[in-house]
Amino acid sequence: MLASNIAIKGFPMLHLEDTAAFVLQCMENFDVQHLPIVKDDYFIGLISKEDVLSIDSAKTIAPLSDQMLRIGISGKAHFLMALDLYAKHHLSLLPVLNEQQECIGVIPQKNLNELLAQFLGVAQQGAILVFSVLPYQYSLAEMSRLVETNNAQIIQLNTHFDDATGALIITIKINREEAGAIIATFQRYNYQVLHYFGNTPLNDDIEEHYHHLMNYLDV
Repeated sequence: MLASNIAIKGFPMLHLEDTAAFVLQCMENFDVQHLPIVKDDYFIGLISKEDVLSIDSAKTIAPLSDQMLRIGISGKAHFLMALDLYAKHHLSLLPVLNEQQECIGVIPQKNLNELLAQFLGVAQQGAILVFSVLPYQYSLAEMSRLVETNNAQIIQLNTHFDDATGALIITIKINREEAGAIIATFQRYNYQVLHYFGNTPLNDDIEEHYHHLMNYLDV
């Protein structure tokens, strides 16, 4: 999904001639810590609430031009690139720019979080399994085959490297809540299972031990 497809319109586009009081009121109204500054519709930077609070409320924000963040995302970029910018710069919204560097909208943090949850399929039911493998051992085809031999499917997969060990950490979500047989299959193929979340035999064992303990305490 492109950034331009999720850009929200209607947020204030401020100008250097606006007063600090006006800017702060806009930030209050829209519950954000940043707002875009434009000149003749061209994006010139993001201004932060912290910087605006540092000047007299009756003055314009023009003296803050050197402190503005020149951060925006191309409307043709994949929306996941916005996550990197958010993480690096601690933003509350991100301007979306067209080829002419005009601000065509913004991506607020709340909207990005909701879209990411949708993208990751967090609302879909299913067990989550986390594996650790050496990078050269990773095979999506093999992982899919091992899951499918247990009459299930991978509906989400993400990877990242463990900087401490160099291992590839793989997180998959399957379209079944019960994952015991799938875990056993992966273990037979020497996959290291780090975590799993769902209805598994281990969960059943915990519940069974709990009931045994309660029965013991009742004696």
